[in-house]
Order: sequence, then structure tokens, then C-alpha cells
Amino acid sequence: MMGFSLVCQLVKKSLAQGQQVLCLVTDSTAVKLLDNHLWQLQSSSFIPHGIGIEHAPVAVSCDSNPGDHHQILINLQHSIPTWFSRFDRVIEIIYQDDAYEQAKRENFLFYKQRGYALNYHDLSEKFSG
Repeated sequence: MMGFSLVCQLVKKSLAQGQQVLCLVTDSTAVKLLDNHLWQLQSSSFIPHGIGIEHAPVAVSCDSNPGDHHQILINLQHSIPTWFSRFDRVIEIIYQDDAYEQAKRENFLFYKQRGYALNYHDLSEKFSG
């Protein structure tokens, strides 16, 4: 379970605010899964997105560079990309998997130690799918 329902809602909200989004996932399988989730979100709405960093306003990628993206990064990888600071906002999604949760705790500590403003939202009840 990778929190794709939550990612889709965050992407939709970001687009409504005129923001571009880079969804950074772990591998090509996750890229395809998130792509499918974005296509199937709602039959009454369309989320303009594509696979690969060259797409805007929403890109789904596992690439090691962000392309031209700089507004919102949704990070589903274990580690923090070296270029995270170029983004206006970084969103770390945490889902229940022991190794993944530990990596995200370390990411939180990394951001906190460097003085980044942090917000934590527990949405586990709202987005369990």
C-alpha cells in the first residue's frame, strides 16, 4: 500500500491552487500504479499528468532528477532527493511498512535539524485505501 488515494487527492488540491506537482515514486512499477490511480480518480474530473519529468502540470517519475519542476514535490521514496530544496513545498507520505516508516522518521529528523517548517497531518482514518 503506497498511499496513492491520498496522493491523488493532494495532486487534485495542488492543481486547484495552480501548482505544478512532481510525484516521486520508488520504481517503474509504482510509476505505472500511480498513473493508473490518477486516471481512475473520478470519472467526472481529469488530472492532467504524464509519466516522466518532462510532463506538466503533474509528473509521475522515479528519475533521479526533477527536470523543470520546483513547486510541489510529493516524495514516496525512502530517501530525500539531493535537490529537494529547490521545491517550494515537499510532502512526505507515510504508510504502514516498518522499513519505510523508519526511513520517513529519519527524513523528518533531517528536515527538522535543518530548520525547515514542518507540518504533520495524520490522515490514516480518512485515506486508508
